[in-house]
Amino acid sequence: MVFLRSFMFLVAIMALGTAKAYAEEGQGFTLYPHLGLTVFNDELEDDSLVGIGVGYRFDNPWAIELTYQQTDADFESPMTGDAQIDFWHLGALYHLEKKDNFQPFLSFGLGNADFDSASEDDRDDTQLNAGIGVKWSFSEQAAVRGNLKVFSGGSGDQIDAAVSFGLHYAFGNSHKAPLEVATLDGDADNDGVSDSADKCPGTPAGVSVNSQGCPEDDDGDGVYNYRDDCPDTTDRRARIDARGCYLKLERKVNMTLNVEFDFDSSDARDEHEAEVQKVAGFMAQYPNSNVMIEGHTDSVGDETYNQGLSERRANTIADILVKKFDISPDRVASTGYGEAQPIATNNTREGRQHNRRVVAGVEGEEEAIEMK
Repeated sequence: MVFLRSFMFLVAIMALGTAKAYAEEGQGFTLYPHLGLTVFNDELEDDSLVGIGVGYRFDNPWAIELTYQQTDADFESPMTGDAQIDFWHLGALYHLEKKDNFQPFLSFGLGNADFDSASEDDRDDTQLNAGIGVKWSFSEQAAVRGNLKVFSGGSGDQIDAAVSFGLHYAFGNSHKAPLEVATLDGDADNDGVSDSADKCPGTPAGVSVNSQGCPEDDDGDGVYNYRDDCPDTTDRRARIDARGCYLKLERKVNMTLNVEFDFDSSDARDEHEAEVQKVAGFMAQYPNSNVMIEGHTDSVGDETYNQGLSERRANTIADILVKKFDISPDRVASTGYGEAQPIATNNTREGRQHNRRVVAGVEGEEEAIEMK
């Protein structure tokens, strides 16, 4: 394992050469060009590798990284030629507690190995990998990094391994320890800002403050982060309550249904279903809404007969809502008014047609943001 021994020797020399400790890397993109050695557990001989990793460190112990590695390995059998292997892996890194400049981490991921050989058929293997590693920081953003990974996948039960080392560079800002502020006039609330410059004295302990000693307000709504229950209220046109949340109003919304029937008929027309579907969609959107369906007739015929006809028409529309569109029967009521409530004259054919109708009104409630 010449590469591993070289890496450890390099880290030891650098550790002896400086005693300065650097902060842990912060959130941001990372780059890891590296060299190493691939150890095969099949017909291929061990060989060197070259690779690069591009990743992103989150503001927590986790990071993700896409790694490409390439190696050319000779066959152990008398076959001629070699195999070029391209590795692509997407993985996660979990960073353990940092000690001085040393940052250990665990890794695991999933990827693919593409074997290209003139002596055998080309093949692609899906691989799982897991490993350990360490970063040794020698500046605020740069570190020497070493990795040991084992790979499992492909045909058979072979386990391959790779050891690598190289330069790890973090483009994010390092997590810096709070500055110890030495002031002549003191720092009563212990927020790192001297009393003479502190525009928000009495800040609670542990609250992050700006250079003026005031708590942070990331969404700019006038409510400090530590008291803000709604951290994304960025619409400055809206009213904000003391908790940092939008003030909301309850408002009523409604829709109506008006369909006509043929003379002396309670059968649904073809166009009725599309109109009833609109009511069903509204009731699905507002699950607390109920509907009253009202049937009507013209004045032709016996008054008692027309009363029954109007009720049958209302029931026709109610049945479509319940049976076709699965609206609960508890939310649907119907009634008939016979010829008692005309909306047009019964002395013309057009007027009588308008009176042969079913109407319904349905109302719901929704929240709306209150504006200034």
